[in-house]
Amino acid sequence: MTSTVFTSGTVIESPWLNDVNTVIYTAIANVSGSPPTTTAEVITNLSQSNGLATQDTTQTLSNKTLVAPLLGIPTSGTLTNCTGLPIATGVNGLGAGIATFLATPTSANLDAAVTDDTGTGVLVFSNTPTLTTPIIGAATGTSLVLSSFNATSAAAPTIASATTIAPTAQITFISGTTAVVNITAAAPISTGGGTITLIPTGIFTWTTAGNIALAGTAVVSRALTMTYDITTTKWYPSYV
Repeated sequence: MTSTVFTSGTVIESPWLNDVNTVIYTAIANVSGSPPTTTAEVITNLSQSNGLATQDTTQTLSNKTLVAPLLGIPTSGTLTNCTGLPIATGVNGLGAGIATFLATPTSANLDAAVTDDTGTGVLVFSNTPTLTTPIIGAATGTSLVLSSFNATSAAAPTIASATTIAPTAQITFISGTTAVVNITAAAPISTGGGTITLIPTGIFTWTTAGNIALAGTAVVSRALTMTYDITTTKWYPSYV
């Protein structure tokens, strides 16, 4: 049998190529031998011209355009210049709602994506936000400017004067004439200080024998403001 040497650019036209048909092949190191008799032998011994397809695992593609390729799972790669990657279906490992938020970054979508948030509404930033009926809790600050005042949540209750009284509302009517020695501070005043307003409906007195700093006598219908200080644990009356 005659040996054949294939050189670069050789056009092979032969019925033994089966379904390979007419293809330009690059010779591998000018190896000579019998012509291949099957497609598998062609693939094994020759690489297609310009490296468009090969079984050689070290083959490098350079400046090639692939149309709708099935890449499978590549070992590595750099996607610096790639575009058009769909967030919803093209990125793995995102938490629930993250892809939706990245596609449409609204406050509602962020709220849906975050799992440990509290409250509802729009996203708030620190500089002059507008808050709707917030529950502030215990807060600290250097100043407080109010544009309006809120009314108390209920009508002021009435309690009788006694040695120890325990008003629980911001405004409380005090009836009777028994001297008051102690005023129980309700939370949050007990831990942070604050004021209450007592409106006498009877003439009672208060003494310094307990937790009131100054003694005095009530004047009917004259509001008495008591201010509690957590350092001294005493109440300071607005008048005596």
